[in-house]
Amino acid sequence: MMTVHTFLGIATIIMLIASLTVFTLKMKPLIGALTKARSVNRIDRVGKRIFSLIMHVFGHKRLLKMRLSGIIHLFIFSGFVVLFLDIMETIVKVIIPSFSLWPFLGAIVDIWVLIILIGIMMAFYNRRVVKPERFKGSNESDATFVLALITIIVVGIVIHTSFYMLIAEDVFSVRPESGHFLGALLAQLWIAIGWDTPTIASIGYAVGYIMDIGTILLFLAYLPGSKHFHVLTSVPSVFTRDLDRPVGLPTGTLTGYEDAKKHAEQGMAIYSFSDLTWKDTLDLYSCTECGRCQDVCPAYNAGSVLNPKLIITDLRDALKETLKDPACQTAKSPLAGGVISKEALWACTTCRACEEACPLFIEHVPKIVGLRAALVEEGTVETRAQETFKHWYEQGNAYAEKPSERPAVVKQADISFKDARKEAVDFLWFLGDVASYDTDPGVLRSIQSIGALFKEANLDVGLLYDGEANSGNDALRMGEHGLFEHLAKENLLTIQEATFERVVTSDPHSFNALLNDYPQFGFDKQVYHYTQLLLNLVKDGTLEIKHSVNARATYHDPCYLGRWNGIFDQPRELLQLCGAEIVEMPRNKMNSLCCGAGGGRFFMNESGAEERPSESRIKEAVALEGVTHFVVTCPKDVVMYSAAAEELGLEEQIQVVDIAELLAEAVGLTSIPAQAG
Repeated sequence: MMTVHTFLGIATIIMLIASLTVFTLKMKPLIGALTKARSVNRIDRVGKRIFSLIMHVFGHKRLLKMRLSGIIHLFIFSGFVVLFLDIMETIVKVIIPSFSLWPFLGAIVDIWVLIILIGIMMAFYNRRVVKPERFKGSNESDATFVLALITIIVVGIVIHTSFYMLIAEDVFSVRPESGHFLGALLAQLWIAIGWDTPTIASIGYAVGYIMDIGTILLFLAYLPGSKHFHVLTSVPSVFTRDLDRPVGLPTGTLTGYEDAKKHAEQGMAIYSFSDLTWKDTLDLYSCTECGRCQDVCPAYNAGSVLNPKLIITDLRDALKETLKDPACQTAKSPLAGGVISKEALWACTTCRACEEACPLFIEHVPKIVGLRAALVEEGTVETRAQETFKHWYEQGNAYAEKPSERPAVVKQADISFKDARKEAVDFLWFLGDVASYDTDPGVLRSIQSIGALFKEANLDVGLLYDGEANSGNDALRMGEHGLFEHLAKENLLTIQEATFERVVTSDPHSFNALLNDYPQFGFDKQVYHYTQLLLNLVKDGTLEIKHSVNARATYHDPCYLGRWNGIFDQPRELLQLCGAEIVEMPRNKMNSLCCGAGGGRFFMNESGAEERPSESRIKEAVALEGVTHFVVTCPKDVVMYSAAAEELGLEEQIQVVDIAELLAEAVGLTSIPAQAG
């Protein structure tokens, strides 16, 4: 007569073969797509990658930034790590009933069964009662189904262990020494209601075993078509993340120097899935649809059609369709402008908040920029953006001004500096377009304050004057790689004419290009953002703080200074040395809200936004008790936030000032015009 163990042994083999067969068939197209994708080097620096894996997969560092969701995931994730050992023991027991992997394993498993069940209840509460906005657009039915599978698995563990305690070499007795205290309690119930007979106990054990092991194998077969495929992709996704952008100190390249060279050689435009790297493809299958990227996206929160989560999931779904039917190529539905609408692509500010929020380090921005590049090459460009491209190419600036007019703002600011092309200087001051041409009064005050501070410190500073062109930072992130190269090489030719030791810039976008993008063309000079330089001058006594400024200030982190390049503390330290009282906005440092100007958005139409990010940010600052100054360190921010404060009628309540204005006041430079209001 067949015993229950023999029956389950045969059933396990059948279920395992079926599960692995389905899993393999589902995985085959994906593996083919990964092997055919563009190469990218993501297996170097193994030690750092392993450490990153420990911190972010097992340590849940990013996930726990959202406390409730992080704890829920930690409960369920840690449970499956523990239950993996129980799965091994359970399967072996059908062959060797007396087998025990570890004497205390049963108690540990039951503790984690309770933790998982608590996590599942919290998950249902979060999804059905709290209903975070970030879940909008996610596959909720898939999430519910998987939570149901997990519930069946852990309940099955308790059921099969409870009945197993009643089976001992054909002698039925409760065996609590196995450590399964939940199983022991449930076994007492079976005894009380008379379910401790050999037949019923054997059937109960088989049912619980199938609920446990059978559901796990069903889960394995289901995974490749589910958003929960991240159970398998999370480890390789985090392990192969871009280490050139470590947490807390990212670098400003789109893809890393070597990868940038490959993009230049192969073309950065993404027309079809064959233009993706294998890491891009892995990213599409790693998305958990948690919506953290959506939650922090300034464009999405402004009411635009861009949703970074849907960028990834829509590409993933389109890829799946293509893998199922190779005839379904992007010629019928192009990726750029088809699968992903052109409106969504042009709405991106490339602030990288989405990437910072993603627990699996999915790289949204390079994909968006690549898709933008396809639109650019096809001529499908937002109207003002097209005009800006033309102006950059013909005049070297976005304002369609003659290059000879670039020094005009310096003349208006009543400061003069050497021409670095004619006289050797220590610092080359790279102004950027906005500082050179924008007529906003705040920009003029900013430049005058910075220039006056440089003069006060007796710095040997020079300009390129009409030889300076736009850095190309925005052009590259708008997808115009050819124009970026044109602008970069024009600047580098002019720079070769100049004699200087170091570069300073008051524009974070130019700072990012000079520091991170230009080295691929051989540029190797040290580059400072002006806040770094001014802080050094104050700390070494070159600039003397004579009195404290009367300001209760909040500081805005520019994306291309903070999140792209990890400069958070220097501006704050400078404010403190000026005597300003700093009050942080809820969204600060790495979680700062973008002003809405990055990625070329400064030079595009703003139609369609329900509330501009700059207006949302001003409201956030005004809500802080007693704050009088909104401090910025970017000329675009001066323009964006001054306009937002005026639009909201709050310019009398809060002053938008460049940090240099406060420092000039603290140093005692009285020639700087006072802030209006």
